[in-house]
Amino acid sequence: MQSEEPPAARLAPSVALMSIACFWAFYLTIWSLRSMALYHHDQTGMLGKRAVVSLFSAGVTVLFYLLMRRVAGARLRISVGLALMLAVPAALSYSAFNWYMFSHIGEGVAMSWHWTAPKAEDLPPLPPTPPAPPVVPGAPALSVGMMRNTSDEGMTPLQSIVDQAVNGYFFFIAWSALYLALSYAVRAAALERREAALRAAAQAAELKALRYQVNPHFLFNTLNALSSLILTGKREQAEQMIINLATFFRTSLTGDPTEDVPLSDEIMLQRLYLDIERVRFPDRLLVSMDVPEALLHACVPGLILQPLVENAVKYAVSRSRRPVTIRIAAREEGDRVTLRVEDDGDPIAAVEGGTGVGLRNVRDRLTARFGSAAACHWEARPEGGFTVTLTLPLVRHGC
Repeated sequence: MQSEEPPAARLAPSVALMSIACFWAFYLTIWSLRSMALYHHDQTGMLGKRAVVSLFSAGVTVLFYLLMRRVAGARLRISVGLALMLAVPAALSYSAFNWYMFSHIGEGVAMSWHWTAPKAEDLPPLPPTPPAPPVVPGAPALSVGMMRNTSDEGMTPLQSIVDQAVNGYFFFIAWSALYLALSYAVRAAALERREAALRAAAQAAELKALRYQVNPHFLFNTLNALSSLILTGKREQAEQMIINLATFFRTSLTGDPTEDVPLSDEIMLQRLYLDIERVRFPDRLLVSMDVPEALLHACVPGLILQPLVENAVKYAVSRSRRPVTIRIAAREEGDRVTLRVEDDGDPIAAVEGGTGVGLRNVRDRLTARFGSAAACHWEARPEGGFTVTLTLPLVRHGC
């Protein structure tokens, strides 16, 4: 069963009626200019009759449109077939009315109103009849039709109507082609809008899914750390970690995952996370923040730095026997902002950390949010350490 076409996908009646008015106004203009160019007698009366014919034809086209509108949203071949059928009675109606205006009214009424037979004594004497031209052997003779320059004489009214209906048929087919083109343009625009809405909904769902992938991973690691603190009897540190963890999740889960947050909020969340991890690695985890004050109000996707910082802790700090510094920096470069998370861990640990789920998560989130306007690059340095650089459009006070 075919679903009903949504109202937004239909051609507005005002547009259809405007197309009808413009179409027959164009017809009136073209045929009037043609008549004035070909015939030199007064065209005032003819112009009025053409205007009446155009108004009548416009009315027939309105009925044509009302019938065509009933199959709006049908397949193209159905609409075209209906147009071909409806054009036949419409063309016959146009032709019959046109014949009535220009043949019946044009001759009988006009002659009865404006012409009176003169009396014989009032007529001027006829000029002498000129001699007939000599007949040249082999010369073609002029027919009566050629001398009169008439092409419709001898045709019955029905023949004249049918003959004129052929032209009318193409008139109505031309308008129906215009109507179908406008209708399908409206439907195409509606489909594009619906597709854009679906893409936006899918993008929002993808952003939510990608963001919520971060929180369970982080929670798993933190609970493991908390368990270790409890088992080793470090109750005060465990209590502080629980408080920080509650603050972290309360802050991160209150906002819409599809909305951006100020960079200052993102930095604050990473400080909370690193404070939690510092309880695990009090002697090995060092933190450096280099974020200009001018960029604190820049808008970034929420928790976009979390997987990067978490990777640095997991693959650099936890696998190293020496202090490792995690550095978070931000720089403004024209109309873009660059965020960098880097560590100075061991080379082997850095290489292993460069292909994790966290990096793919960040890359996919940036693609879903900004498309090709954002980028995520990472590299493992031979001397040790791993660097991840995010480049995204710089937006201030928009979050």
